[in-house]
Amino acid sequence: MSRKRPGILGSLWKALVWAVSAIFHVLYHAVRQLFRWLYSALFAVGRKAGDARKRASRPSGSAGSIPLEQLSSQKGSLAAFEEKVYSATSTIGLVLGARGSGKSALGMRLLENVAAKKTRPVYAMGFEQSALPAWISCTEELGTLPNGAFVLVDEGGIAFSSRQSMSNVNKLLSSLILIARHKDISVLFISQNSANLEINAIRQSDYLLLRKPSLLQMDFERKKIGEIYGRIAAGFEKLPENGQYATYVYSDEFEGFVANQLASFWSQRASKSFSSFKAERQGQREK
Repeated sequence: MSRKRPGILGSLWKALVWAVSAIFHVLYHAVRQLFRWLYSALFAVGRKAGDARKRASRPSGSAGSIPLEQLSSQKGSLAAFEEKVYSATSTIGLVLGARGSGKSALGMRLLENVAAKKTRPVYAMGFEQSALPAWISCTEELGTLPNGAFVLVDEGGIAFSSRQSMSNVNKLLSSLILIARHKDISVLFISQNSANLEINAIRQSDYLLLRKPSLLQMDFERKKIGEIYGRIAAGFEKLPENGQYATYVYSDEFEGFVANQLASFWSQRASKSFSSFKAERQGQREK
């Protein structure tokens, strides 16, 4: 029994349904693409506006050099020490001290003094870029630093410690220290306690900058640094304001107490920005 051919009305109805379906399909994809384009355009505009606000909020001006102020001397020349830090092709330094003792402010002052010489690029790791001037570049990849760079690394803002010796950052850090002199890179570490640092960082260090220790810090420092702290602890108390703003320099070129001026861009906003950034990174590490 043969099927009946659809009538003219049936054919027209099918054609109409197909046409409506095709038009709907085309319109659907066109509207979808339009919304995608609008979203991308608005996102790009927002990102540019955000970048512009960040650039506008960043400290301006050029780097200026202010030497350290000598408070007392045990041996050597402070000028010779500073010349080594700022001009040597490669050095490894450690800044140690209690939380809130001014380690970041000291590190930034030294970084600005290096930048003022305009002989090498300066970098920072563990700091918030929006709080830094344009002449300091933030990085999260130490391995990408150019030859001749000077980098300030804050342990409070990144994830490396002796308890995480197999972390990617720690392996990268250890590798950098071993090859630093081959790439003419100078590194300045900031840490609350030397026990937080890989032993290799201690062995390779050329100088120590010791801020006033916390109550029990000396009991948990690595042996050699604990001995140095034990020898100079009383010296902090003899300085104005109990040595709150003093640093003990331990190096071949100089030993003694010094004071430093703040970096030209340092402000309450910058200080709080650094603190909140480190606290955020610390929270991420503990998760």
